[in-house]
Amino acid sequence: MDLSIVIRCGDDRRVFDCINSIDEHVGIIVALSENAMLQKELEEKKIKYCITPRHNLSQTSNIGIDKAIYEKVILTDSDTQFEPGCIRELYHALDQYPIARARINFETDSDKYSSRLVSEARDYVNSLPVVYTPGIAFRKSIVKHIGGFMFNDLVPYAVDADLNYRLGKTDLPVKFIDNLGLKHNAESMRHDLKAAFRIGRGCAISYLSLRRLKQYSSIRWYDLKGVKLQSLGDVLMKKGLIVALYQVIWDAFYWTGYAGQRLRGV
Repeated sequence: MDLSIVIRCGDDRRVFDCINSIDEHVGIIVALSENAMLQKELEEKKIKYCITPRHNLSQTSNIGIDKAIYEKVILTDSDTQFEPGCIRELYHALDQYPIARARINFETDSDKYSSRLVSEARDYVNSLPVVYTPGIAFRKSIVKHIGGFMFNDLVPYAVDADLNYRLGKTDLPVKFIDNLGLKHNAESMRHDLKAAFRIGRGCAISYLSLRRLKQYSSIRWYDLKGVKLQSLGDVLMKKGLIVALYQVIWDAFYWTGYAGQRLRGV
């Protein structure tokens, strides 16, 4: 299959679970931070990898994509596993569409109610028509339509919000796949709220950098936020009061990170 799968890893050993879930013969590139043990294991398994900077998902993504030899690419993370048939579905979607996104299904820890709460909140976000990673597939040629770059190297977190905004300024059609997707390992509430703060920071950097570019100068300060204020009623209706309240808390962490980064600038 003329397809490359780029796995953003950091130094996460769960990358081998992700690799083991790949059910097609494809090119695999692991984009990881320098880690002698992981590098040795990948070499023993003859898995191609590249070393990337820590704490910058844009640069990690771009370096991995640059190493991909095929025009068709799937980008995912080490804490995900492909459901059977998902890769083939994404691959064929790219025959007709320049970009596709698979559904992300967050697993839960049966012993922790908080992980179920996070799962429900993330499920709502992933039900929106947004091109968020992990689990996107694309043709490399889309770069010329979205500002000349795939991910914004200045943006360390919320890298997909930046990409999603630029895609929204084009007429490129997106295929959203709901019947097959990826499993995402369970997340704790603490981890999710820390992520909210970092995502807020990343969106502030993205906003400040994109508005300097003529084609994106009309960006508004709230454009990069996935779940808007007016969406809370829909969250309440579809997910219930507790999830809606958690979304408010998540948003508070997001805006704290956003405001702090705006004060610091890029």
